[in-house]
Amino acid sequence: MFVRTIERSMTLSELLEKWRPGRKQGVLVFSTLWKSMEKRGFGPMLALPAFWACTPVGAIPGVPSIAGVTILLITLQILLGCRHPWLPSKIMALECDANQINTVVAKIKPYAQRVDKLLVPRCFFMREPVFRSLIALCCAGCGLIMIPLELIPFMGLIPAFAVLIMAVGMATDDGAVALIGVSISLLGFLLAFDQISKALG
Repeated sequence: MFVRTIERSMTLSELLEKWRPGRKQGVLVFSTLWKSMEKRGFGPMLALPAFWACTPVGAIPGVPSIAGVTILLITLQILLGCRHPWLPSKIMALECDANQINTVVAKIKPYAQRVDKLLVPRCFFMREPVFRSLIALCCAGCGLIMIPLELIPFMGLIPAFAVLIMAVGMATDDGAVALIGVSISLLGFLLAFDQISKALG
């Protein structure tokens, strides 16, 4: 079901470096980052849109929904066994301020280096197809609920953060961290359904 394209686990610092724009770049295009992620495996591919949704870029109207759709598309295609998940050209053409992303990465990196000491390959049962499918389904659910939650201020951050944690766990082969992400996603589902029911009621 899943095609393992990554040969070794990545550190969180390595992931952040992959997302750092060049010094001369004024605008960062999503397709540029995607090309560096698509051959790195399931985790890094999902971490990218989740990371964007968790940064100040995620405050731009429409970005949380686009990130949610992207996450949903990636997980569904990977579940179907696609080796190279496809994304619409409109998503691939998305742009953001490179300086803004550089600032976020620069601020996060010192903390990421500390977290890297805690991220170790463990809980290898998470590599089994059934557990990887569970994570994929949780990510798909998070991507789906991010779309209506954009209408509720800051609520979309919870599922986006859950996907980011699950993706980091997958990228670093740390099953314990992936499980934490799954737990956050379940909490996000409960809060989302509660908020949506109140909005409809």
